[in-house]
Amino acid sequence: MTAPVPRIVVSLPGRSVREVAVQAGVARDAGADLAEVRFDRWDAAERRKAAELFPAPLPLVATLRSRAEGGDGPNAAEERRPELERLAALPFEGLDLEARRDTALFRELPPGAPRLRFLSAHLPEGSEPRQVAELLRGDSALDAVRKVVLPATVRSVLRDLLPSLPAAGDGPRVLLTTGPSGALLRAWSARLEYPFVFASLPLRRGSDPPVEPSQIPVDRLRPFLDASPGAPLFALLGRPAGHSQSPYLHGRWMRATGRAGLYISLDVESEAEFVEAVPAFAQGGFVGLNVTHPWKSVAVASASRVGRAAELCGVANCLTLRDDEIEADNTDLVAILRRLEQLRAGESWDGRELVVIGAGGAASATLAAARELGVRAWVIARDPDRAAAAASRFGAALLAPGDFRPFSLAVHATTVGRSRGDALGIPLDALLARGGHVLDWVYAPESGAVRSAAERAGATYEDGWRLLVYQAAASFALWWGSEPSPTEVAATLREGPCAA
Repeated sequence: MTAPVPRIVVSLPGRSVREVAVQAGVARDAGADLAEVRFDRWDAAERRKAAELFPAPLPLVATLRSRAEGGDGPNAAEERRPELERLAALPFEGLDLEARRDTALFRELPPGAPRLRFLSAHLPEGSEPRQVAELLRGDSALDAVRKVVLPATVRSVLRDLLPSLPAAGDGPRVLLTTGPSGALLRAWSARLEYPFVFASLPLRRGSDPPVEPSQIPVDRLRPFLDASPGAPLFALLGRPAGHSQSPYLHGRWMRATGRAGLYISLDVESEAEFVEAVPAFAQGGFVGLNVTHPWKSVAVASASRVGRAAELCGVANCLTLRDDEIEADNTDLVAILRRLEQLRAGESWDGRELVVIGAGGAASATLAAARELGVRAWVIARDPDRAAAAASRFGAALLAPGDFRPFSLAVHATTVGRSRGDALGIPLDALLARGGHVLDWVYAPESGAVRSAAERAGATYEDGWRLLVYQAAASFALWWGSEPSPTEVAATLREGPCAA
């Protein structure tokens, strides 16, 4: 018998009646079953207007998260009680109470008002799995959904938390994590037979940030849950991974092509964790993984089969999990080949030589592409030994600081730019010819270090959005059998990362 689809509760970031009313309508239209109103985020005057939320666009759950458990509400039970009693008297579908502060009030609430009740606990990282299990089981005499949330690594989820998770027959329970593993248990909510899963509003340009960054947008989660069981899962693995736009890209293209699947990002903290996680993901319904810094070398080493592109580069950014095999490929190579050919066919580059800044996975793909195209490549990096190794592997020339000269094309292939204040450490402007071009693997950079260097040299600058889209489209084709349509890819390129 197929387990029921979890009901989706969207946590609304709004801090007033007006904001929540609008957001609840958005949540309903995107496929939510309920919406959570975080009254701890409201000021006292606005909380007194809570009755004005009704009638609401969809059923509402009232929450007053304490400061002790990550919210902005009161900790003391005697301060919480009057607020919660006022909320319980309104026509909320649900009320979220804290197991360690509000159980006495829970026992005194009249039956059926509100109909749905959560007893929740937000625990610190490193909490004992036995404590988590005890809170999830709770007191069987209390008719409540037990909810526990805590920060956890992917390894901790797989090794410690999931083995201790009580069976669904022990009562309704929801275990969710935040931090590196945040999206994983939400993606597995149907598989784990959760009655509810907490999601965010759709991510849109200029919209408020989610209440919890680990929450999956409802418009991505809804079609996946409706199609389960059997709908595929995909993920990006990296450190960090939260900046990634890959979930947006793949989610967009799945909707455009009428496919049901879910793509999430997960922060993997060590090489050992990566090696342990991949087989568990294969058993848990994942069919494709993209891999970003710093795990591209580990990815190719963990594969049972290595495709030509990954073999050429010596690293992999794409794993396909099927038939008990892990196949490694490198769609970064596909992307940079495509872009270099475009630049050579246009007026931005004469196609004869280029310089690569960096010696990691993106640099490897660039140097492999240059060799495939018969382009003379030079390489420089902050670590001279790694630069020398990359030059030797790909038949490139090692560029020493004393040999700097201008190039018509420079490819920046380090992580500099992802964070504000990043410094390149290499005088890029000394490597650029006036009228030359800089192709940056970093998309939507927080730091303007690379762009500023290009401008000082009188060169044009291009961030890595196009490369990301091209490699994502190639990964999509490996997993689904074909790329998104050229029209869809072109529209994605025009909109840029801010559309997500």
